[in-house]
Amino acid sequence: MNTLISNDSKWILTEEGTDPETIRQNETLFALSNGHFGTRGSLEEVGRTKNYSHSEATLVNAYYDSEPIQYGEWAYGYAKEHQTVIPVPNGKKLTIKLDNERFDLEAGKTTNHKRQLDLKKGILTRTFTWENTKGHRIDVKIERFVSYDYPEILAQKVAVTPHDDDCALEIVTGLDDLKDLGQASEIESNDPRVKTQKGRRFRSEKIKNTQNKMLHIETNNTNLNLIVGEKNQFSSPSADYSTKGNEESWEVKAIKGETVVLERLVAYSNIFDDNSERDGIAQRTSTLLNEASAIGFQELKEKQIKHMEEFWDMSDIEIEGDDELQVGLRFNLFHLYQAAGRDGNRNMSAKGLTGEGYEGHYFWDTEMYMLPFFLYTQPKIAKRLLNYRYTILEEARNRAREMAVDAGALFAWRTINGKEASPYYPAGTAQIHINGDIAHAIHTYVKATGDKRFGMKEGLEILLETARFYAAWGHYDEKRNGAFVLNDVTGPDEYTAIVNNNYYTNLMAKHNFKYAADMVEAVLESEDELGQEVLSRINFKKKELNNWKKAYENMFLPYDEEQQLTMQDDSFFHKEVWDIENTPKENFPLLLNYHPLTIYRYQVNKQADTVLAQFLFSDEFSQEQKARDYEYYESVTTHDSSLSRSIFGIMASDLNQMEKAYNYFMDTALMDISDLQSNTKDGVHAANMGGTWMSMIYGFGGLRLVGDTLHFKPRLPEEWKRITFKVQFRHRVIKVSISKEEADYQLIKGEPLVIKHFDEERYLK
Repeated sequence: MNTLISNDSKWILTEEGTDPETIRQNETLFALSNGHFGTRGSLEEVGRTKNYSHSEATLVNAYYDSEPIQYGEWAYGYAKEHQTVIPVPNGKKLTIKLDNERFDLEAGKTTNHKRQLDLKKGILTRTFTWENTKGHRIDVKIERFVSYDYPEILAQKVAVTPHDDDCALEIVTGLDDLKDLGQASEIESNDPRVKTQKGRRFRSEKIKNTQNKMLHIETNNTNLNLIVGEKNQFSSPSADYSTKGNEESWEVKAIKGETVVLERLVAYSNIFDDNSERDGIAQRTSTLLNEASAIGFQELKEKQIKHMEEFWDMSDIEIEGDDELQVGLRFNLFHLYQAAGRDGNRNMSAKGLTGEGYEGHYFWDTEMYMLPFFLYTQPKIAKRLLNYRYTILEEARNRAREMAVDAGALFAWRTINGKEASPYYPAGTAQIHINGDIAHAIHTYVKATGDKRFGMKEGLEILLETARFYAAWGHYDEKRNGAFVLNDVTGPDEYTAIVNNNYYTNLMAKHNFKYAADMVEAVLESEDELGQEVLSRINFKKKELNNWKKAYENMFLPYDEEQQLTMQDDSFFHKEVWDIENTPKENFPLLLNYHPLTIYRYQVNKQADTVLAQFLFSDEFSQEQKARDYEYYESVTTHDSSLSRSIFGIMASDLNQMEKAYNYFMDTALMDISDLQSNTKDGVHAANMGGTWMSMIYGFGGLRLVGDTLHFKPRLPEEWKRITFKVQFRHRVIKVSISKEEADYQLIKGEPLVIKHFDEERYLK
């Protein structure tokens, strides 16, 4: 792959040449999105040359269709329907013609072909020179961005400069409604992480009587609606303009050296499910296009650059000593920011909006891997991501009832609309740790931001309902001296399924009980009106508080006294160890090459499990215990999950194993650019990108929130001179600069506070 780091910038990802495999691969890397919608980095003309494209998809967050899951053998409580985010009309597609010959990379001769993704500005630029079969040439520059200031808008600018006079130059645009089905909706794979899609999944209809071109689409089964609108401005008033079907065309007589410009705006409205609203939303979308068009491409671009400057001012991490790694790190932060739903009703899928892997589903990835980045750099977005969980709380209650639990809520393992969409329950529904993951995220958000209103309302209700579920799922086991146990669960490690007392799950549930109990006591003590309304509405009983305290105090956490090792679950140490070293490389990942029952019989981990628990609650374990467990679990972990390496890297930093921490970080930071997991074509690994930020801040920066105080234990690898980053904490902004010799902490916004540097208190003002 010839994706290169630009020599003159630590902000630019550059691709040169016309190698089809490289261009296909980089469709994911060059994807642009803003949390509302995203479009892959495919070529504008690629519908005609499909060997240059894996998927041209444009995706709107949570715009999905459903169909029944077909089981060969069904059982009660299985997930009922697939939920699959579907490609919508491709608004970046266009055609350039010279002497009536259509440009593509397989026609004529293309030279100086270059694409650059400017991470600092959020803009993708493509330049090339094309010579047709008659020897006539044009220079082409195409800019593309997805707006943050106008979240429904995809903006493009096409500039064509002829080398010759008197040629016929034509530019054609059109809203591709996928009637001629391309690869975007024809993905076939045996990989369970990719859902095969065949056939267009929506109905489309042109809307008449609007000032701009409008298309109404409605999903086949979920009846979700979207308006897609288009507005074009061509620089030459003398151009011959024509329209046919979905297409618009401008033709001019070329003048040597005289550039013609097309400015193109395509709008994807917000999703609506009431078809009677169609005409009103179409009119609003048309008005939005007119407003954006009146501003013009250049000013829209300047607004985009300003927005990105504000983002980077707070969220950038600077590394002195490795330029390639610097741009790789910024690439990850850029895609993280792009992926987050911002309206409180939508979340972040495992692939963001860069590809169709995992069907656009939301997982625990958000709370445990992606949320920390937003929590400490963009807390408003963090709140909206958590609010999504509140919007699906009723579905979580329904799922608990379906699981024969009469109280509380069980959040879906993978979902868009709140209903469980995982057809494989041992690695889906059984992962009840998702309740504790969400509870932990809420607890940390409230502590880090001081947002008591959210804590006393949405947060409180979720904490109570998740605690209720755990209380009902578990029981007191007299054979374990009356300890509280959780049986038949799956922890984060999906190579070990349906076990009793997964350590991670039990520890998360234990803390969920404490979070809920502490919040209830705070409500009762302060007589907070919001909190009391919640307690009344969900019929809270005082005895529940005592039950949660008792379960917290008596939670069973499996431990092997003889080996002095934390047990991943009751049975893990009783299994034969998988021979990772002598397993053929082509047999990884194991899930694609071995039956699940084969994998489940062995001690082998797909990803961090017990080690993740010890990272999250680091102060509850001695360094000696963490070191023993780390060494053991590292030896049985394949890292087949992209969620794994970052956690092992963070814990290596915690244990001062800096060479190991650095190596894990390099894999984490460059995972998608290097295609480490061999599936970047299906979308970026968003959780791993969150893990990159955590590796820097929690790992090398040593940040932990203990009680109400930020603690730092910074350690740098030998390869770097310095790292610099900022964190937000309770309306304050702290700038941290770490070298091998010292760590400097500056309070650049907000009231004075005390932090801890190792065991030393530092007063910042």
